[in-house]
Amino acid sequence: MAKVLLVEDSPTQAMEMTMLLEAADHEVTHVLNGRLGLEQLRQKSLDVVVTDLEMPELNGLELVENMRMNFSHIPTILVTGHGSEDLAAEALQRGAAGYVPKNQMAQSLNDTIVDVLGVIRTDASYARLISTLRKNVFLFELPNDPMLIQPLIGLLMQVSAGMELLPSVEMVRMGVAVEHAIANAMCRGNLELSTDQCPSHHEMARDGVLSDPMRERLGQAPYKDRTVEVEATATTKQIRVRVKDSGKGFDTSTVPQPGKMDAHAIFNDDAKLQGKGLVLMANFVDELTFNDQGNEVTLIKRCG
Repeated sequence: MAKVLLVEDSPTQAMEMTMLLEAADHEVTHVLNGRLGLEQLRQKSLDVVVTDLEMPELNGLELVENMRMNFSHIPTILVTGHGSEDLAAEALQRGAAGYVPKNQMAQSLNDTIVDVLGVIRTDASYARLISTLRKNVFLFELPNDPMLIQPLIGLLMQVSAGMELLPSVEMVRMGVAVEHAIANAMCRGNLELSTDQCPSHHEMARDGVLSDPMRERLGQAPYKDRTVEVEATATTKQIRVRVKDSGKGFDTSTVPQPGKMDAHAIFNDDAKLQGKGLVLMANFVDELTFNDQGNEVTLIKRCG
């Protein structure tokens, strides 16, 4: 259960979202605009903010900017409607941790909250020891088992949080980017499946879901023996994660560059899921590079 601040000026939409959130046992506080949302943030202990974009007095983009300065430990999830793609893309660039199209709220709202909050949980018993750490290197060789994605992200986030490398929101964004990279490496890279043959990012990373084509490939050579190499280095200056699959690679010439958000790739219902993941990866980290073959990606998030 999470303490959710819902910022939505439409009573009808607010009621619908409140029912969805409460059905998942979340505790919901609703306000009508960003200004009232900031007042609640000052008064209450909250876990996550779910906000509309187009609102009077203080819109969603302005709320995200204010929260990044004053409430950087609380992640923000955007609820996007048709026509607000450019504004939403800018909000994602400026610090929002996730988004849900209004026409997909029933399917995606609660899953997105789980995604966002799941990457910032940490074990307090190790906090004092980890706070003395100055460099940490992990090197994993993963089979194509989606159930290993979330524990790996959790370990990386635990160490990063203990080292106090990034604000919570930026840790969330980095965690989401790495989740997408590993899920793509397993399904698209090693198993060479199309987007339509792969489960969603949430289903793979959070629930360990395997599609029928995945199960078939996991029993066939050469796919079944391929692995994903993940090297994660955390220092006081940066977090660097390298993800390499054993597949043939892909054409990286159309990959978006960091800081260049393609609003239509993110919010168009017809856009390919891998395209959405690549755009999020490019805009949630400071550097995103691929090797020439296209089967290795390096994500860098600068600290301090």
